[in-house]
Amino acid sequence: MSQMTTHPAETVQTDDLVRARTSRARIGIITVMVVSIVVAGIMRDWAVRQRIAATALPGGGVASKSAAARTSLGSMDSFALALLLGGLRGPLVMFLWSTSESQKADKNLEDFDTKVEWIRLLQPEFDTVHIFQVWNKAYNISVQMASLANKYTTILDAIEYARNVGAGRPDNINIIVEMAKVYSDKLGNSAEKNYYKSRVRAETMAHVPRQRLKRDDPAWRPIELDAVLDAQGNLLSSVITPTRSAPAGHNGPFNDGSEFQYLKKYQPFPYGLSPMAIAFNYYKQAQVLQREFKQKHAQLSDLVIDSRPALTLKLWAEDEAERGRRNELIAFGLPLPVDQTIKPAWEEPSITLPTGVTGNPDRITEALDAYRLAAIVADDSVAEYETHLPLFPNNASNTESIIDSLVALKDMALGDHDFLLAQSKTGQERADLMASAIKHYRATADQNYRILLRYYMDDVMASKILPAGMNRTSIKEIPADQLAGIYAAARAEIGKMQYDSYAEDRQEYEAYIRRAEMRIAQAK
Repeated sequence: MSQMTTHPAETVQTDDLVRARTSRARIGIITVMVVSIVVAGIMRDWAVRQRIAATALPGGGVASKSAAARTSLGSMDSFALALLLGGLRGPLVMFLWSTSESQKADKNLEDFDTKVEWIRLLQPEFDTVHIFQVWNKAYNISVQMASLANKYTTILDAIEYARNVGAGRPDNINIIVEMAKVYSDKLGNSAEKNYYKSRVRAETMAHVPRQRLKRDDPAWRPIELDAVLDAQGNLLSSVITPTRSAPAGHNGPFNDGSEFQYLKKYQPFPYGLSPMAIAFNYYKQAQVLQREFKQKHAQLSDLVIDSRPALTLKLWAEDEAERGRRNELIAFGLPLPVDQTIKPAWEEPSITLPTGVTGNPDRITEALDAYRLAAIVADDSVAEYETHLPLFPNNASNTESIIDSLVALKDMALGDHDFLLAQSKTGQERADLMASAIKHYRATADQNYRILLRYYMDDVMASKILPAGMNRTSIKEIPADQLAGIYAAARAEIGKMQYDSYAEDRQEYEAYIRRAEMRIAQAK
């Protein structure tokens, strides 16, 4: 059997044929890649135009171009990174996550921010990534800083991260809520809140910026908040001028694109913005997105999102009332409480103001401003809760007690305002202010008695001390002149108990009553 042989010429022809086919295949692949890049670029430009035209709101609206600004790292944005990396995007993200978390655990933060920024750019569409990273910076990273100043700038970096994400994802409920949480939970309600609050108030006022670099400089890092108030304490036009109109046919609340839309009614702010005020503004934006445009938060329930504007207004009112107390004490040379985290501690020192002392006029003016604003904000918090309650009636038991405490807070703030203002007046003007102060102090004392009887005694005790036919839910019907006597009877019964589970809670409301009644006695 003969063996077949291949002629050398045939081998050359075969190799040429294979090379030709390979070349044609490569040309085809390259052509497809080029076409894909061109089409992707066209589609991306179309998406940006659509975002500018309608932002993220269902139903449309006219948005500013800045709302759809692209995020970038140097000259390379998220789209370019994803396109160039292709299939390597996933492994790179995994590497960045693992190394950044290892560095955090080892407290080695040398290039941590750079890695987090790359993660943001490589995963721009994942809201849960951004929720984690904002929290990560504001909490996990800030606590590793040695000084309060460095902790504060790290928290500002968390806010800046959220702003960068929000620039590419405008009107996103997840990002807006994270901004609000940093201002309320970290800057307004953490252990270091007094330092943070003073920085926020000072930096939101008109001031010469310490930052010399521009935001587009690669070395730029946030070291302070931008001023958002003018010299008179009014919000700058740049943060309250609408940038879009409501969708056609939409008649309900609408976020108009301005950053501090929901703070306009409270201006001026001659002493700067409370972190709680800024938090309320963002929570209100989130509430509107949920109520009117049916957005859902990735992690928080509808009840939580809807209740946050009311709750943050309450915290803001309490912050203003504390600011009033602080300035009142300083004005008259009275000592500040040793433990400033306990609410009753603020009530005792200034119950009786020293006679014959004029007081520091600047501090008195600030205290008056704080009491005025506290009353307005407390009243608005009640209104917010009253719109929230019909939507979530299962939250009624908790909401009703909060509303009652806000009513008492409003009257206390109004009483303190008029009592303090009366100190610098004479004649009929002083008499009228004192009469107004007495009216408000009497109202807050009565309201706090009702709170104690309604929420801080059990049904067994209520059956012993309340008038026949009444129970805890009908305490609002008890005449005001009977409240003090009924509570005295309740206190006598409490004294017979081996264990008082409400003892600590009662201290706060009893302190409010003592302050109000002592001020009434001094005003007469």
